[in-house]
Amino acid sequence: MKKLLYGIGALVLLIVLALVILTQVVDTDRVKRVLIEQTREKTGRTLVINGDLSWRFFPSIGFTVNDAALLNPAGFAKGNTLSVGEISLDVALKPLFDNRLEIGEAVLGNARLHLITRADGMTNIDDLRALSAESAAEPASTAASEPAETGEATVPPSISLAGVRVVDAEVVMQNDASGKLTRLNRVNFTLDNFAPGQTVPLSLSGNLFTDDIQANINATGQFWLAPTLDSLRVNELELTTGATGRAIPGNKQLKLQGDLAYDLNEKLAEFSNMTLDLGALDVTGELSVRHLAVPELTFNLHTQLLDIDALQADWQATPASADQQEDQPVAENGAVPATLSAAVPSAEPDVSLLQNIKVDGQLVADKVLASGIEMEQLEIHIRVDQGKLLLDSVQAQLYEGTIDAKGQLDVTRQPARFQVQKQLTGVNARELLKAAADIDYLEGRADLVFDLTGAGLTADAIKQSVKGTAGLRVADGALHGVNIAALIRRAHAKVKGLPLPAEDAVEKTDFSALTADFAIAKGKVSTDNLHMASPLLRIDGEGETNLLDESLDVLLNTAIVGSLKGQDGEELSELKNILLPVRIAGTYQEPRYSLDLQQVFDLYLRDKAEKEAERVKRKLNEKLGEQLGDKLGDKLPGLLDRLGL
Repeated sequence: MKKLLYGIGALVLLIVLALVILTQVVDTDRVKRVLIEQTREKTGRTLVINGDLSWRFFPSIGFTVNDAALLNPAGFAKGNTLSVGEISLDVALKPLFDNRLEIGEAVLGNARLHLITRADGMTNIDDLRALSAESAAEPASTAASEPAETGEATVPPSISLAGVRVVDAEVVMQNDASGKLTRLNRVNFTLDNFAPGQTVPLSLSGNLFTDDIQANINATGQFWLAPTLDSLRVNELELTTGATGRAIPGNKQLKLQGDLAYDLNEKLAEFSNMTLDLGALDVTGELSVRHLAVPELTFNLHTQLLDIDALQADWQATPASADQQEDQPVAENGAVPATLSAAVPSAEPDVSLLQNIKVDGQLVADKVLASGIEMEQLEIHIRVDQGKLLLDSVQAQLYEGTIDAKGQLDVTRQPARFQVQKQLTGVNARELLKAAADIDYLEGRADLVFDLTGAGLTADAIKQSVKGTAGLRVADGALHGVNIAALIRRAHAKVKGLPLPAEDAVEKTDFSALTADFAIAKGKVSTDNLHMASPLLRIDGEGETNLLDESLDVLLNTAIVGSLKGQDGEELSELKNILLPVRIAGTYQEPRYSLDLQQVFDLYLRDKAEKEAERVKRKLNEKLGEQLGDKLGDKLPGLLDRLGL
């Protein structure tokens, strides 16, 4: 027994001594030269190894390479495509005899990947992609031919990886075609117990820098890679981001959860069971992105509340305070994001992103708040293609009625051009106007149709450039703030010198129907065919309003068609079917109504003169006879006119 133990001990000692001698005998400089030569032969690239190369042979085969770099190919600026501070990898020996490849933890430290896209679209890794495609095709053809020659099936070895650990890496994406630079630094990545076809934990953190955005990123999830290495999934993904920059006023926090799948061949990323929380925005649904020269985005999203007012306030450009700059979010890896300058407001919002993306999506919102207006059950179909945003269908419930609209925004021209077609049906006009413009003087069920075009996206630009037509129909309503019948009574009493009637407690003019067609251009809305009908009055109006200063200049030619009585109960028959001018001036919030007393006075005197002429004619007929009376009657009106009667 002792001899056996001595023999085993001697064998182990011999193996250890052999490995020690082997590590000393192996010429690492020669190995580095071989690696450099093989790299040049296989890829045409230059590999530089400035640091040491060390080996391990027990209990696993492993190596460590320090300070290595793969240089850019010809046609690109001098520099490194990839540089690493340290690469470490081990392979267990014993499992190799069982057709199993068990790799220990792969460590990549202080790596820097610099991806360059030239103005012609070529990148500095296109050659490596081509080699990868060729090598993927060769084993397939070889494997297909071998069974025919040997008659035996080849079983590929099972592969497992104890883990992947990337420490303090950096990725720089330089696009000379667009002039944009994107940088990811302090990237830390871990993947535990990885094996194709198995789900394993994953974590990622780092900082993102672009020209307009700076953010820190933290993500965790369950990673799965297909055995064919052509697709992957990250289930139960949780991504949190804190961002700031010129494009992001203040500091914004984003939280994204769901299941992510990516097909490498199709370049398609699909996000399902997604929830997105970004300030006042909280949405769920599905989203996919196809990574082409022009990315393609599709989505089907739902939110309980789409508060556009809160989103605009949240994303309004405001200078960052000193406290905000000091209290920057800190990533889990201890990285403190740099602070970029605060967002700078511009005359026109930057919508250039729409020129470089294709979108086809559906958005459903249970409730929407926009400019004080509330909508329910909103459904929007959005398409973006070649710089044009199309709203094919916008449908919602709006203040007891419905809205059906479509629109287009063209950002290929500056300023951006827009077109809107909208139809409102059965809307409560008073509630809508009060919410939209704090106007509280029109009541009734309204139908509104308009077709508008314009240029610019700021409020002033829209008001100045918008042009088109609109049609308004209001049924069973009222004008609040004015009682036109009472206005006429008071004017009539003033003219006749009668005591003024008491003002009505309710200033309101009821109508059965109100219609008008509007022309919109040069910052003004005008009409020449406003009509309002009621049991007492018939009104035909014309005028305009200025969108910029919200002033009103409207003339309502009012005719009494019913039994309108004065204070004494006497019917105002002398004013019946006579057009009485009621003028509306002031502003949207404070309209002023007035009746032209001079015209009422003139009408009253004319009526009085005609009655007096009739009386004189009647008296003359009685005294002088009918024939003479007729002759004098013919001359009398002119005589009365000369007398000013």
